[in-house]
Formats: sequence, structure tokens, C-alpha cells
Amino acid sequence: MKVQITNFRDLGGIKNREGKQVKPRKLLRSGQLVDLDQETQTTLVDTFNLTRIIDFRRSFEIDESPDTPLENVEYVNLDLLGKMNAKSSSLADFAKLKSIEAVDQHMLGVYEDLILNPGAQEGFKEFLDYILENKDGATIFHCFAGKDRTGYASALLLLLLDVEKEAIYEDFLITNSERKQANDALLQQFREQGFDEAQLESLATALYVKEDYLDHAFHLIEKKFGTAEKYAAEYLNFDSEKLAELKAMYLVE
Repeated sequence: MKVQITNFRDLGGIKNREGKQVKPRKLLRSGQLVDLDQETQTTLVDTFNLTRIIDFRRSFEIDESPDTPLENVEYVNLDLLGKMNAKSSSLADFAKLKSIEAVDQHMLGVYEDLILNPGAQEGFKEFLDYILENKDGATIFHCFAGKDRTGYASALLLLLLDVEKEAIYEDFLITNSERKQANDALLQQFREQGFDEAQLESLATALYVKEDYLDHAFHLIEKKFGTAEKYAAEYLNFDSEKLAELKAMYLVE
């Protein structure tokens, strides 16, 4: 079963605190779905029963690299950063920060905004509703690299499915090995454009995820809301009834 998508994985099989597992072939995460070969398209539709794509990217990202259309699969653009009125940051912008510390501070701010920004809260409210609505097939959600917008969305889902944090970190950090080849190619492109080593180091930091970023998100949820369930109920319109439905749909003994 070959899937030619960078940073692709099925959340199925991850265990929660009660020993239940996330159902396989239901919740998929990835980087952008660009130039998919026929084998990948067939695998997504026939093997995973994919029926919905949720694309978190900005319009300019989509214009540059549109997803491959898949027959009978609904495509939804849910522009999280647009809803947040976030400033568009290109890879070159990260290189201009010129220090790892500056990149880390920027990324911590991104994760904070993904939780506290009212536009982000509206976006994740819609995201969770889309996940609940897709009762028959699988949903794949993605951004450009599948690391931050997608990484936090995956962490949020797993938190609400009562998965241990250690398992959530494990899923989050898989990105670093899955993205290595693509990241190396991007860094080489910038090297050839004349970026110096300090700039390339900053860019390399921005291309990967760190445990500290997710730590910051988890601590913020606990500090501001107490639990993920309270955060979801109060700010994402995701009450106990919806939470029970999510668990019934996506967990198996």
C-alpha cells in the first residue's frame, strides 16, 4: 500500500487511557496533497475510503500548489491563519530571523494563537464539526508541511479522545523524520539562492517541530481552561454530547 504524500499517517491504532484505539482508516493527517500519482489516489479512495479533505492552507499556498482533485471526495478549505488575521510568513521570512531563539519565540507565539485567538477558535470549531459530520468515510486534514496547523489539530483530536500525552507527543514528533527529505531539498534550494549558514539554520529550525511547542500548547490549555474538555466546550462549541459522539465514532475496543 503505497501513499506518495509527505508526512502522511493514519491516527488509527493509537491507544487512549482506557485501552481503546483510534479507529483505523478514519482520521488521516498529512502535508499538502500535490501532484498525487494514480496509485496514491486509488489507495486514498479505495483503501482508506476517503470522503473529505480539510485543507488548512492560505489561498496563496493553494494557488501555488493546489491539491490533486479526487473523484467523489469533498474538498473543504479551512484557512486557519486567515481566520486569525495572521501575517503571512514565507520560508524566506523565517530565514531572515537569523537566530534559532527568534524562530522558537515566533513558533511558540503561533501555538499560543492557535488556542487563544478567536479566529482560530472559530476555525477549530468548524474543524471538529466537519470531523463529526463525516460519519461514513475517512477525513484527511493537512496544511503545507503537515506540522503546525495540522500537528495541533491532531493533538487536539487525540486530547479529546482521551489519549495519553506521551502518545500525542510521539505522533507530533514523527513529522521530523517524515519531513527530513523534503526539508533537506528546501534548504538546498535556499543555499543555492545565496542564503548564509545563519539564515539556513533559522530556516531549518522553522521546518521542524519541537516538543517545547506542544508543551507550550498543553500548559496554556491547562492554565487558561483547566482541561481540554472545558476548552472545547467553552470556546469550540464542543459540549459533552458532541464529545461522546466523537468517542463513539472514532474509538474501538
